Amino acid sequence: MATAEMELDVLAVDELLHKYRRVRASIERIGPVEAREYLQCNTKNRKLNDHHVRRMRDLIVAGDWWMNGETIIFGADGTLLDGQHRLTAILQAGLFVDVLVIRGIDEAAFRTLDGGRTRTTGEVLGIDGEKNANNIAAAVQALVSFVDSGGSVQGTTYSGRKATPMLTARVLAEYPQIRDSVNAMKRNSLFRNQHSYMLHMLFSMVSQSAAEEFASVLSDGHADMGRPFVVFRESLVRTPLRSDLRRAYAAKAIKAFNAEIEGERPKMFKFIVGEEFPTIVGLDYEKLAESIG
Repeated sequence: MATAEMELDVLAVDELLHKYRRVRASIERIGPVEAREYLQCNTKNRKLNDHHVRRMRDLIVAGDWWMNGETIIFGADGTLLDGQHRLTAILQAGLFVDVLVIRGIDEAAFRTLDGGRTRTTGEVLGIDGEKNANNIAAAVQALVSFVDSGGSVQGTTYSGRKATPMLTARVLAEYPQIRDSVNAMKRNSLFRNQHSYMLHMLFSMVSQSAAEEFASVLSDGHADMGRPFVVFRESLVRTPLRSDLRRAYAAKAIKAFNAEIEGERPKMFKFIVGEEFPTIVGLDYEKLAESIG
């Protein structure tokens, strides 16, 4: 390297060292006591998002917390600039976690925090090379919500546990057939959403052949117009999918599956407001809940 270039490099390093002389980075093991102390320095953060806190608390309790480079940031005067949700989650979990902590940041930089967008679970799966990544992520989220709701599909206001990339990976390891269910249900245009993917997988846990027939009839129809799957299909033809009726569609799909399994031939399937959500005949709900955690 030429002498002039070496001198420029030295000057650049000196400039950086001077400019950020107060900045320090360290990995700290933070528990409830430390979290409570640090939160006392929280004077400039936004209002807590309780759902976000619960999600991170659940990660910590489940052992899914990783020191992934995300930081807790303090200003030069000790003010907490970023990390109130993580610290609150640690406090609520009552456990120790390892966190990268940055101290000495200029408070003028505060307005630039959280300017980026967090990757979705589907995006993470796609980066990992997963085909149908967004559909698979949606199916896993539907399954987690189904389990957390006690075996029910909720309406549009559901705000329960989020299927994070870590949780999604665990669910896929336990139920790799979700991928097959997504592929099977993508062939039809009448009932193609996260709940149809999930239900196909749950049906396959009871009867693989019935699940395959469910997907086939929805996609291609069937000559036997009195068959439960056909009755359900015809109801979808008359009333195309609406997001506000997703709970009703899922309930009717389960009723159709149960009728197929039990050899019944009802003329129609109804699900009215206030009705108890149907259970899938033959599905071990307790085992399913234990496997999802």
